[in-house]
Amino acid sequence: MKTLLLTLLLVPFCLRGSVLYNDPGGLGDFTGGVGSLDISSVAVDSDGTMLNFTINLGGDPLAANWYNYYIGIAKDGLAGGGNLNGSGGWGKNIQMSVGGMDYFIGAYPYWSGGWSLLSWDGSSWNSTSYNTATTTSSSVAIPVPLSALGLSIGSGFTFDVWTSTSGSDTVLDALSDGTARGWNNNPFDTGENGVHFVVPEPGSISLLIAFGGLGLIVWRCRKA
Repeated sequence: MKTLLLTLLLVPFCLRGSVLYNDPGGLGDFTGGVGSLDISSVAVDSDGTMLNFTINLGGDPLAANWYNYYIGIAKDGLAGGGNLNGSGGWGKNIQMSVGGMDYFIGAYPYWSGGWSLLSWDGSSWNSTSYNTATTTSSSVAIPVPLSALGLSIGSGFTFDVWTSTSGSDTVLDALSDGTARGWNNNPFDTGENGVHFVVPEPGSISLLIAFGGLGLIVWRCRKA
């Protein structure tokens, strides 16, 4: 029975290809006293069509209308370099100097659960799409079509996740490091600390694991 329950729990996890990235500083590395702006971890998964980012927080992202959540993406093999205080950006001095920021996702859950996607064309940011996010009392989930990011199965990218406000603050907490920060408007560069993800192939290793688990279930049932 224990084997059966464990397998049933693992199969959907494997099929979604989800990876959990913990904030090195954990909860509490944003010292400003607002848990909603304090990242605990970020889960990334893909079903081969959509890329899903779930930002787990120490508080409710809907508790105030000025909470902002940002994702920067640097695609493998693409020489980007956009800074968010550049033309068309969000006026934030945030960059990814290693790899370059090719896409930016800015989420503002309080306002209709919205998020915006910007792409860097080499000299300015261009708004490409807008959609809605899903929130809980401690998370923001942002689904993005792979095609909107120029990604496909097997594509890799480096990313970072940041919290900020609709005011003059820049990065208050970052997934890429555990530095303790309070309220500030200091420039921020992810540098070499970005985290990497490769879009998984549905039906390859994941399915082998799943079918292996199902075979084990059948064997256990026959034995019983």
